[in-house]
Amino acid sequence: MRSVIVLMSVALAAGCSGPAKTPAAGQSMPRASAAVASRGDTKGPTVNLPSRVGGWTRAETPRRVTAATIFDYMDGGGELYLAYRFDHLDVFEYVAADAAVGTILVELYWMRGSDDAFGLLSTDWTGEPIPVGGEAGHSLPTVPPHRALYGAGLLRLWSDNLYVRILASRETPASRGAVLQLARAIVEPRRTTLQPAFLVSVPQRANGAVLRTDRTCFFRSHLVLNSAFFVASKDILGLGPAVDAVTTEYARPGGMDRPMRLILVRYQTPEAAAAGLTAFVQAYVPEAAKKESHAAAGAVQVEHGFVAWAQKGHALAIVVDAADSQTGRALADAAARSH
Repeated sequence: MRSVIVLMSVALAAGCSGPAKTPAAGQSMPRASAAVASRGDTKGPTVNLPSRVGGWTRAETPRRVTAATIFDYMDGGGELYLAYRFDHLDVFEYVAADAAVGTILVELYWMRGSDDAFGLLSTDWTGEPIPVGGEAGHSLPTVPPHRALYGAGLLRLWSDNLYVRILASRETPASRGAVLQLARAIVEPRRTTLQPAFLVSVPQRANGAVLRTDRTCFFRSHLVLNSAFFVASKDILGLGPAVDAVTTEYARPGGMDRPMRLILVRYQTPEAAAAGLTAFVQAYVPEAAKKESHAAAGAVQVEHGFVAWAQKGHALAIVVDAADSQTGRALADAAARSH
């Protein structure tokens, strides 16, 4: 989302720069004669990277980064990947005989599930959509259909349980072509998966306000939520690896007012959802509203509009910056009920 970079200091998610530490910096890269396989796990699918693309050649084996070493590899960005059930990272560097053309860095982030890899892409929908396969007929209406986004030499893509960053240190027509060739080589043998089914619960309209699909972000951690919309410094909603959540915006008619924000969380139990609601109301709304913290649905006026909520079973929906109480309540109820 729009402020992931600012709050978490990770250009990794938003595509502004590479990791703080370049693997094997200054070391020569041996040539390899065949594609190398990067495996998600001992039984999972592999990715076969060509040994050479354009004028660039890669090392024979990748650098393996785990949860225990991710902060050695990058400064200030590891939290984002750990928030999405990170398994491990394989890093390849492609170098050219002419150092002036720069390098191409390939990062393969293996996640525990497809939802996690999708979530990483959904933190920032900016960039040029690049067709890499699997887009047509495999998209939900509440999120953009893009599988890969490109900008300033960096391509980010989602393919099943794999999130990929391919970065050319110098953007040229040749390096762009090589980056896109690598992206398609990664995706081509892999299966196409749907966006998280949970996202169908997001209403597309709310009393004249229209969903902004490019603001839809799937997350599991309060760090990611706070990057999109700051709620509290602590995890008052009880988020975590076993929780599915989404936040998005609705543009109001005319487009001049503040957008309306929806936060929708699916818990493992109704009790966890109720606890999340109680903690949210007590921490977020004014003192006058805390008397309603026991109610499964409600709305109160705050500085920039209305805050509304609805808890139904495992689902908790929160609406912020609604134009009026009725609109906020209707959106919260529809989101929680459609789950």
